[in-house]
Amino acid sequence: MVQKEVADRLAAAPGSRDYGLLSATVQLYGRVEKLFTLPPGAFSPPPKVHSTVVRISIQPRMTALGISDEAEFIAFLKLSFGQKRKTIWNNLKGRYDEDALRAALVKSAIKPAARAEALTLERMAALFRALQEKQS
Repeated sequence: MVQKEVADRLAAAPGSRDYGLLSATVQLYGRVEKLFTLPPGAFSPPPKVHSTVVRISIQPRMTALGISDEAEFIAFLKLSFGQKRKTIWNNLKGRYDEDALRAALVKSAIKPAARAEALTLERMAALFRALQEKQS
């Protein structure tokens, strides 16, 4: 059981206002289901927030996404989501060579103006793999 706002972030879909690093990371390791929400009056003393019960079924997706280096992919996600208002290009250009980044974006069919919160884990993994190929 967590605050409703946290449950919304855990279960958020790409492109939604609540989707971010927390959503992507949790969904990388499992399937999130919001089961039910309880009002503050269900508790004594009542908190100031609603609470939601969530179920996280552990289902790691690293292999399915073609990710061999878990730690590197998590670091990539942190960098990608680092500054929410910035584009994927701006968040990554400090870490990766611009030519390699441009080529990886083209290969993974992602526009440089896209924001990380608009991209599915599959698209993020494709970009990560393309960048790894360029560094090899």
